[in-house]
Amino acid sequence: MVRRREKGEPPEHIVGYVKFADLRLSVGPGVFIPRRRSAFVADLVIDACHASVVRPVVVEAYCGAAPIGAVVASRAESARLIAVDHSAVARRHARRNLPASARVVHGALPGAMTGVLAGEGVLGAVDVLGAVAPYVPSSRRDLLPAEALDHEPADSHDGGHDGLDAVRGLIAGTRRWCSADGVMLLECHRDQAGVARLYAQSHGLGCRVRHSHDGQTAVVEVRVARDHPPG
Repeated sequence: MVRRREKGEPPEHIVGYVKFADLRLSVGPGVFIPRRRSAFVADLVIDACHASVVRPVVVEAYCGAAPIGAVVASRAESARLIAVDHSAVARRHARRNLPASARVVHGALPGAMTGVLAGEGVLGAVDVLGAVAPYVPSSRRDLLPAEALDHEPADSHDGGHDGLDAVRGLIAGTRRWCSADGVMLLECHRDQAGVARLYAQSHGLGCRVRHSHDGQTAVVEVRVARDHPPG
């Protein structure tokens, strides 16, 4: 273990778990390690679950090890939970982190989401969708710490030219995927949030930006309904 650490491997991959929002989640080589800052979007997902229907349909897109889903499973047990990722390695860890009642599904996002939801019988019926999609601009990926560059999948970081390719792809699917009162909660960099909000509004969607208390994390909140509070 010491030799692996000396070579730069992340401690979480070495010990096989990460602490996230008071949970101990399985991770390992080849899997994106959930960041502590993402507990903010997980908390917002929980709030949306509690404000939604009796048994909300909750989807974690780009789930990786499924940190959002794991928080939902621990705090909103009645939710019908679906976690989606293209990576078989990530899905193995997600399966360990989620209860047997949750669905862990293969899907190359965002293009495959419509088919995935149709296959699960929830197309147009998603009440809450949460995601930490890749949002690092391609030109800035080399600025990431060596641990991330060398030991996490490149496609778990790279969000295209301005970092918002995946975020835009999710926003564009809001009306097809979500229920009438559905909400998407998408983490991105605070400097990207304004662009994402304008994109959502250009599609006739309600949108506001939520900021963590320290101001470092932004979550774009997108709703089918247009009469969304400003922010």
